[in-house]
Amino acid sequence: MVRYSVFLFLLLCLAASVASAGDIAIDPKAPAYHNARFGFSLSWTPGQYTVFEADNGDGITVTDGKGLTMRAYASLSPRAGNASREAFFAQANKKPAAVYKRVDRQQGWYAVSYLEGGNIVYTKQFYGKDHWPTLQFEYPKAMKQRYDALVKKAVSSFRPF
Repeated sequence: MVRYSVFLFLLLCLAASVASAGDIAIDPKAPAYHNARFGFSLSWTPGQYTVFEADNGDGITVTDGKGLTMRAYASLSPRAGNASREAFFAQANKKPAAVYKRVDRQQGWYAVSYLEGGNIVYTKQFYGKDHWPTLQFEYPKAMKQRYDALVKKAVSSFRPF
C-alpha cells in the first residue's frame, strides 16, 4: 500500500510539473483544440503529439518528434488593429518563391506555401479587426505524403472566430 501511495504521489507531482510547463492534455484518438482567448478551433488526425499552449493563451504548438511543427495562434500585434484589409492581403506576397498562394478577399483570408531550407512551410491567416488567427505548418519536404492528411484535416477544420 505504501509503494502504491508513493507511486501515486510521484505521478501527481509529475502531472503538476507538466501542466505548469504549458502542456495541455489532448486525446490522441480525436485531437482537437479550442482557444479560449481568441475563440478559434481546429482538429487534426490521430497520432502521438506533444502539444504546448503558450503561457499568454494565444495558441498552441504541436510537434510529433519526426519533423512536424504545427502552430495555431492569434496575434494582437499593433499591425492587426491598424492594417487595412489590402495591407493584410499584401502579406501573401511577401514570399515571392511561393509554391502555392490563394487569397480569398470575400472570406478574409490568404494561404501561402513555400520551401525554406528543405522544409515545406504552409500558412493560412485570417483578417480580423483586432486579431489575426493563423494556422502554420512546417515539415520536411521528403515527408509531404506522411503529413498531407493531417494538414488537410487541420486546414479544413480551422475555425478562426
